[in-house]
Amino acid sequence: MTKGKIKISRTGDKIKSLLIFIGLVTGFMISTRYLNLDINKFISRLPNVGKILKQLMAVEFQDITAILRGMFSSIAIALVALCMGFIISILLSFLAASNIAPNKALAAFIKACVAIIRAVPALVWMLMVVASIGFGNTSGMVGMIFSTMGYLTKSFIASIEEMGNNTIEAMRATGMSWLSIVTRGLLPSLIRPFSAWSAIRLEGNIAESISFGMVGVGGIGTQLMRAIGKYNYAAITTIILVIFTTMFIIENLVNKFKKTL
Repeated sequence: MTKGKIKISRTGDKIKSLLIFIGLVTGFMISTRYLNLDINKFISRLPNVGKILKQLMAVEFQDITAILRGMFSSIAIALVALCMGFIISILLSFLAASNIAPNKALAAFIKACVAIIRAVPALVWMLMVVASIGFGNTSGMVGMIFSTMGYLTKSFIASIEEMGNNTIEAMRATGMSWLSIVTRGLLPSLIRPFSAWSAIRLEGNIAESISFGMVGVGGIGTQLMRAIGKYNYAAITTIILVIFTTMFIIENLVNKFKKTL
């Protein structure tokens, strides 16, 4: 009886895998046809890739000071947005976590808002801010707060809810107020997960800050777009190397920081 069930289960898994494969292939074919991709044009221009790669082999350090300054601006934008988003997220997460929320309706409203914020791409939030206050570092920072807040609030809520109800109910039984439970009971235990989530988000913020700069909010992304517009391949290579080196260092620092928690 057991062997028969195992055979049926394996047959069902194979059918599911086959259906998934057929669905993916069908989706690929429909998408390719809908996009009207010109594969022949792509293939005909492949020889130009070698020429461009040769030009990208050059590196110029004439404007390295300005490039490093732009990289620092991107990091600064990401860091300020992280700090402001962190403060907002802590408040919202304790108001929205199901096991500590003082008001269920308010908690549901906050979770709905966070879901909407996360559903809208960060670039869209930034463009809406740009339409309101114009281009510049301020727009990049304000726009990034939305994506930071959406990410951290959801992550913080998950960490708080993992604490369980028993611990919170025990503190309530002693007569502790909601604020005391949050500040004295939960926060000390949540410092490590909150710090880990924030460190991960910092890496993402810097990457977003660079991409935001490519649409005019400042930082090294703006310098990269200028170099691309001028077909200055040596400058493009230099900027990419600075970005790669910076992201590599930050990723290693974040990993080391998480290991110390």
